[in-house]
Amino acid sequence: MQLIKSDNLLSTLYRIKFPEKGKVFLFADFDGTFMPFSHKSVCTERYLFPKEEFSRYFGLLSDFIKNNEKRLELIITTGRNLPKFTAFLEHIKRNEAHIPLPKKVLVNNGGDIYQSNNPENIFKGGDTGYTNDNPFAEAKRAAIKKQTGWDGLEIKNKIISVLDSLNFQVLEVPINEFSSTYGELSLQYYLEKYGLDHNCSKFASIQDDGLLGFHIAFCKEMNNNENYLNSLCQQISDSLENKVSYSAKTTLYDWQAGYGPSVRLLPSIDGKPLNKLYDIKEYLKNVIENKTGDLVIAAGDDENDLPMLTLENYADIEGETKVFLGIQIINH
Repeated sequence: MQLIKSDNLLSTLYRIKFPEKGKVFLFADFDGTFMPFSHKSVCTERYLFPKEEFSRYFGLLSDFIKNNEKRLELIITTGRNLPKFTAFLEHIKRNEAHIPLPKKVLVNNGGDIYQSNNPENIFKGGDTGYTNDNPFAEAKRAAIKKQTGWDGLEIKNKIISVLDSLNFQVLEVPINEFSSTYGELSLQYYLEKYGLDHNCSKFASIQDDGLLGFHIAFCKEMNNNENYLNSLCQQISDSLENKVSYSAKTTLYDWQAGYGPSVRLLPSIDGKPLNKLYDIKEYLKNVIENKTGDLVIAAGDDENDLPMLTLENYADIEGETKVFLGIQIINH
């Protein structure tokens, strides 16, 4: 296995030594690793899109992926949910540019697996076709349910039931952020659509994060009542009746909720909220158990990548640990 800490994935790819047998499974963070260009430079009109540099970089990256397509599987693992990810792609298309896209994307720092057989169709005027209605996502949700008791659909219904009982107007929106780059996907758009005031209306906005985690945004007025927010979080927790191993976190002035407060619920794996480490470990276990000869690589650059880039987090993997002795930490 290799752990790559880099803010420029292309510069490290040429250092990969492909295994004699098997293939490379490359889990790459999106922002700052796979995508070295900033959100502002791509998605904000007042910034000049670096088209020449962008095309050169992704031309080389596309060539590398194409030349190694039979022995390399790229999987994007991102902190974005799917609407944020596809919104970024739409801005790339708007700038008449193109990037290679994997068939699998892991959203929300280790959440649902979205798959598409033709993701680059978005650059031809269609959509990505990414969906979490696929065998990989179903198998992951089933494994996590067996380990933690987390049933996403059941938990979502319980969350809505609690919020309804407290007379919140429940919204289900693509993105809880306020941002001009997200337009009609943003919470701001939905509040305006339903005549709600972000400062004082009693709403609860459930972001489209799939079924392996929930981010709920509330009005800014609740920033001034931390006790009520914690009480609300507790009532949601109580509805789960101690049957689920989960993490519940309240945040005041959450920039991902338009600087209003939020509650985030995630399955808890080994006492920690579900994160990017989960999938890499599952792939590693498969390599060891089935002696596939595959090489697993985790690449990232930011704080939310640390769980998968920390060597100690793999110490509990059982089996032929000498296969997994091949862990290399590459800093660029």
